[in-house]
Amino acid sequence: MTAADTGAVARIGFDAWKSSRIHQSWFEPTVETRVEDSFLTFAGRPDAEVLVAVAANEVIGWGARDSREHPGDRSRGWDYISDIWIAPHWQGKGVGSALIGELLSRMHFENLGVASIETDASNDPALSLYKKLGFTEVWQGTDFSPSLGLDQAKVRLEKSIL
Repeated sequence: MTAADTGAVARIGFDAWKSSRIHQSWFEPTVETRVEDSFLTFAGRPDAEVLVAVAANEVIGWGARDSREHPGDRSRGWDYISDIWIAPHWQGKGVGSALIGELLSRMHFENLGVASIETDASNDPALSLYKKLGFTEVWQGTDFSPSLGLDQAKVRLEKSIL
């Protein structure tokens, strides 16, 4: 991601989130504002490695990796795919798979061993994609989401990358 990509990264993240809202509470104006602000803040000061997918000179999606337990701490090994967001009109066209593949390649190159990714427990399209790419479910539970300002039922999946 370059500084020129900042606006597109924030917009795509927010638009993709809005297009896939699952829970009624996510339609509340305060939640929507909080999520939009989170994308703007993250895009302006990412503390993760952010990759963008580009088609016809347009950013169409992005993914990020970090340390799940120690966000922003590069010394811990960035083996956690923290974000995959695809512009709504590009979803289902292989962009997410390509981004995940590149993130996994970087993790493999760094000999990180196991990659993890999380999503909302009701996000069936994401869960299906992750399982298709070889991830297996290792945890289900509830976590507080700072960007939502709400508790969220989540699923964590892992994949060996050695």
